[in-house]
Amino acid sequence: MKKFLSFAFAILAVFFVASCSDSDDNSSKNYNMTVQVSYPEGIDAESITDLKIVVTNTATGETQEFTSLDQIKSLKQGSYTVNVTGKIKDDATAIVTGVGKVDLYANASCVVKLDVSYKSSIIFKTIYTTGSVQYYMKEGYFELVNNSDEVQYLDGLILSAPMGNQTVENAWQANNMADLYNNGQGAILQFPGTGKDYPLQPGQSVLIANNAINHKLAYGDDQDQAEAYSKAPDLSKADWEIYLDYNANDADYDAPNLKVLFTNNRYMFAWGLGVTGRSFILVKLPEGTDAEKYVADNEMYEPGSSSTYLSYVCFPSKYVLDAVDTYNPATEEHVCTFLPKDDATGVKASPSWEAKCVRRKVTKIENGRAYYKDTNSSADDFLSNQPLTPGETPTAVDPE
Repeated sequence: MKKFLSFAFAILAVFFVASCSDSDDNSSKNYNMTVQVSYPEGIDAESITDLKIVVTNTATGETQEFTSLDQIKSLKQGSYTVNVTGKIKDDATAIVTGVGKVDLYANASCVVKLDVSYKSSIIFKTIYTTGSVQYYMKEGYFELVNNSDEVQYLDGLILSAPMGNQTVENAWQANNMADLYNNGQGAILQFPGTGKDYPLQPGQSVLIANNAINHKLAYGDDQDQAEAYSKAPDLSKADWEIYLDYNANDADYDAPNLKVLFTNNRYMFAWGLGVTGRSFILVKLPEGTDAEKYVADNEMYEPGSSSTYLSYVCFPSKYVLDAVDTYNPATEEHVCTFLPKDDATGVKASPSWEAKCVRRKVTKIENGRAYYKDTNSSADDFLSNQPLTPGETPTAVDPE
């Protein structure tokens, strides 16, 4: 009897081990996964850079990241989601994204449909050009912020200011060139650097001043004006300054200077002037582009006009990282300066001479970092008539 029981237990033990072994083998089986993408119209594999494929096991949460479709070979059996992202070449904001799903219990293929969307990394946070004391217009400032979750670089970025504040189509729009944005009257500016000299961390802002001084003290010896100038901003700690070296009335203060790439009106004593509104763009040329040569090659006169008094440099929509259109708060009439992909609707400027600015809305704050609304519509993304707080980080979410 004892021999029989021993024999029976031995059979059960072998069966148990074999069962576990079979189970383990099944759970660790690998199959080949093939990922194919369906491209948007006019886009192909050669049009995309920075391709990233993230494959996630839906049961375990385990992820694997690839930079080429060919890298994906054999994976453990299971259910997976496949996230594909990429950037469209020579376009400052266009990206492709798509998600697919696949059950990998045999060799299987997953087709991911890619769609185009537009997402800016560095954007305008604050714009102030409407003044605090009548006809004193040297206190304008602009703030840029890295609204992404990755380090970005200021090197080579360009600031330009089309006239905006339109009640009729501009000359480019009227002549079927709506995707070209002129520089208006004044200068085109560029950040220095060779590529990665000026990093901007996620959530970090930079303050750009027309004159990097404390404008509260700009009344000089006229003590009667001290109270009036008390509303002006203190820009003495600005990160960057706009020094128009061609203008004998401009002064070079302590902040590092942006480079002046081009100017068509040397009588403009400050950049981006517009006490009742103006439009602004942040431009990122394709990598390797010589900005000075680009400017030289893209100078033109106003289309449809016989005047050769002013020339302009135009930037195409695809090179625009961010665009903001402000217009006269005293009117309801406004014709948009930009294409909808860049900025669908303008925002009313702050009233003139009241020391107020337009500021981008805050959508959330995490660990002290503010995230800003960016729907490519100035009317939805910005608040007008806001207090001047240069260099400060908002501490509250703005209600919609």
